[in-house]
Order: sequence, then structure tokens, then C-alpha cells
Amino acid sequence: MNSHRGLRVPIRLAALAAMLAAIAPILRGQERGAVYRVPVTGTVEMGLAPFVSRSLDEAAAAGAAAVILDIDTPGGRIDAAWEIIDAVRDASLPVHAYVNRRALSAGAMIALSADRLYMRPGSTIGAATPVVGEGQRASEKMVSAMRSEFRALAEERGFDPAIAEAMVDENVAVEGISEAGRLLTLTTSEAVDLGVATGVMDDWPALVAAVGLGGAPVREMSPNWAERIVRLLTNPLLAPLLLSLGFMGLVIEIRTPTFGLAGAVGLLCLTAFFGARFVVHLAGM
Repeated sequence: MNSHRGLRVPIRLAALAAMLAAIAPILRGQERGAVYRVPVTGTVEMGLAPFVSRSLDEAAAAGAAAVILDIDTPGGRIDAAWEIIDAVRDASLPVHAYVNRRALSAGAMIALSADRLYMRPGSTIGAATPVVGEGQRASEKMVSAMRSEFRALAEERGFDPAIAEAMVDENVAVEGISEAGRLLTLTTSEAVDLGVATGVMDDWPALVAAVGLGGAPVREMSPNWAERIVRLLTNPLLAPLLLSLGFMGLVIEIRTPTFGLAGAVGLLCLTAFFGARFVVHLAGM
């Protein structure tokens, strides 16, 4: 009796494995031809880049028809935006952008890197001058690099590169569009008229139809736990606070005879500040 009972467990497991193996192709088939919606919202920081890259890889592996970046951001870190742009350019499937309210600063650069750019009525794109510290204009070296990046994106998309440069440098004037001394930010209608945006879309069904995939299923992507933690720790509001508390705790600890709470808090804050990016690589574990 016991031997027969012992055989039931592996038999049931084998049957379950066979059933899952039969269902897997069906589930994968549901993903094929889908449109992946990837939100690019909030501040652009170092946790956003691996999330977008992972989403593009998963979409390609699942045989998705296209990816649409749902953009609503005031901007953020330029190095994070560059990582996103590289991932978009290296993607093996079409990647489109949808400016859902605003794509400013680094967000404008991300939007312009897509194959097609659509905008929601009442949205804006531009205002991409790089800044440092308390909103001060970055060095001419950084401005020049950003200006060249925007010019290259404009040439790739086929609209006037001067328009893209005027988004970065207020000293660039575009006749009839932007005068010197004023940074260029375009509304939805202006972006469409100037060829920066492909079209205006009110909702997602219309957007999906516009890219030639009307009726295709839409899969919503969301950050995993590691990406959420990194986005929090690298936020421009929290990161300087972590650094300040870290050094303050160490200074207090140096002035006290024994290791205590201040030192522990200081080490914890510095670990969070310097090790935030590496948390992303623990997601698979």
C-alpha cells in the first residue's frame, strides 16, 4: 500500500508538468502580436533605465508587435536618459512614443528617440537645457553635447535640426518659430505642424490603430521591486538627503568614543546612496 501511495506523487507531478507544457505555447501565443505599454513617468532616474530596457527585452522575447512608451515626465538625469535611448535604438521591434501630458528636458530626448512620436491634446515637449545644482545652467560642454544629441535625433526623424537645438539652447533662433534668448517648448499642435510629432491621439485604442495594430491586445508593464527601490533611492530629492545624513552620521560617530546609532545610520545611508544601482541586479534572485 505504501509503495503505491509513494508512486502517486511523482505521477501527479508528471501529469501537472505535462499540462503546463501544453498550456505554455498557448499562453505565449497570446503574447505574440501584443502591444507593450511601458510607462515613462515621474523623474527620469537610474531605476527607470533598467525598467525600460527589461520591458523592451521581454517584449521582444514574447514576440510583441510593438512597444509604446507612455511618457509624462518633467525630466531628470541625462545619463539615465542616454541609457534609455540606447535601449530604444537597439530594440529589435518598433518602439513608439506617446507624450501623455509632457515630455520635458530628458523626457523630450527619450520621446524623440522613438520610431514615431504621438502626442495627446494639450501636451508639451521641449525645455531641455541641462541644469546642475539648484537649477543653474550646465557648462557649455554639457550644453553642446545635448545640442548635438538633439540635432542627431532630429536628423534621424527627418525634421529641422535647428528646432531640436532650440529646445536645448536658448541662444539658437529659428525664424518664425523661436527667437534668440527664449528656450523652445512646443505644444501638441505646434509639434505636429513642424513635423516633430507624427499625430495627435486622444486615447489608446486610437493610438494602437494609428501604429497599424488596431485590435491588438495591450500588455501593461510595471517596475519590479528592485526597480522601485532604485527609483526611490536615486530620486533627486532623496539622494542628496541620504548623502548628507550619511556623512553627518560618520562625523558624529568619529567624535564619540564608541560605535553607536549615529554611525549605523550614517553607514546605512551611504550604503543606500552608493549601492542603489546594484539593487537592480538582484531582481532575478
